[in-house]
Amino acid sequence: MTTANIMLYVEDVEANADFWKQYLDFKEVDRFDFGDSISIVLAVNPTCNLQLFDIDFIRKNSPEVASNKPSLLFDISDFDGLYARFKENNETVGEIIEMGGARTFNFPDRDGNYYAVRETAE
Repeated sequence: MTTANIMLYVEDVEANADFWKQYLDFKEVDRFDFGDSISIVLAVNPTCNLQLFDIDFIRKNSPEVASNKPSLLFDISDFDGLYARFKENNETVGEIIEMGGARTFNFPDRDGNYYAVRETAE
């Protein structure tokens, strides 16, 4: 089996991990201690993880990739439930729009990076 690990470079690893766990129910599956920094791995599904790295650690150790920002789109079956959770918690969230035959919206993480959500059938 192959697992895709998507690396996100963030200002606050713990706060961003809590955000992803709270809103998308990602589960922490690993944690790495680099002495002056940590990295947290969150399972998206059995074959995909988000691995959060402190951006200062990346700037120090791999400066050539520190400014890379992915554009991620999550297919969500509980689309309305997720949107409602964002609204109930006074989170910034884009309006729901129809795009390509599916409802979508976007939201920022704790560092202000935007991600998209698309409704999918269960």
